[in-house]
Amino acid sequence: MGHFDLHCDTLSRCAAEKASLLSNNFDISVERGPLSDYWVQAFAVFINDDLRGARAYHAFQAQAEVLKKALESGGPIVSYDPDHLEKGVCNAMLTVENGAALGGKLERIREFAQLGVKVFSLVWNGENELAGGVQSELGLTPLGREAVKELEKNRIIIDVSHLNTLGFWDLCEIAERPFIATHSNCFEVCPHKRNLDDLQIQEIIRRKGLIGINFYPIFINGESDASFQEIRRHIRHILALGGEDVVAVGSDFDGAAMPSRLEHIERIPEWHENLRKHFGPELAEKIAFGNAQRFFRENR
Repeated sequence: MGHFDLHCDTLSRCAAEKASLLSNNFDISVERGPLSDYWVQAFAVFINDDLRGARAYHAFQAQAEVLKKALESGGPIVSYDPDHLEKGVCNAMLTVENGAALGGKLERIREFAQLGVKVFSLVWNGENELAGGVQSELGLTPLGREAVKELEKNRIIIDVSHLNTLGFWDLCEIAERPFIATHSNCFEVCPHKRNLDDLQIQEIIRRKGLIGINFYPIFINGESDASFQEIRRHIRHILALGGEDVVAVGSDFDGAAMPSRLEHIERIPEWHENLRKHFGPELAEKIAFGNAQRFFRENR
């Protein structure tokens, strides 16, 4: 079974600790990944809320360089192409977590697209030039609204995982293309402000987007650890709302503490087996790989 993970923060860890993406002791290293079948990994450039302007842009460059070096190394990693997946290697996708990476300059959106950025989160938890996150009451700013238009023009998918409720519905007023939540769970199952309420989930389903299930226990059950059963509750809730073609995986590896049964990439085959056991092989494949792969083939 294939594995398509919509979000990890391994690039920022590699950049901070001057480590290789290919070989490290983090949650994800390319050489330890699930190479027995198709593996697509979205690598997010994470920009902390204390960075703005040129500092934020330079942080983006430094993290993007980590992926570039890995791709040039000759190791088992290639750039993700939805039409030409390679088996037995990491098919890597570059994404952005926090629109502060633009340094307030929308002309950089075209540059990001040329560098291979496929997914872009307008904000992290606080506020930036574009919007407010879940720790803010600010919606989309005028610049943020222009950014949405430019992102869609450049065929970059918008990620709503850290956007607050006001910003989410502001986005819905102007977005013309599907958007996704790369690493968010269900508020009705675990009432954390980073999770999506039913109206948001239904809107993403209506727009034929994606929702990547986050493995962080705080977003699963509010505790320090979580079971496979508790993760499945979030999947079942999305399925009950009609999201069979929307639910996907967004692990948050290297960005948050992981459950004891999913502490690093080597545990993914066990997770896949659990999905097959409880959802059957066809639906398990859609959750683990198929829904995300179809989405990116249809939204290039």
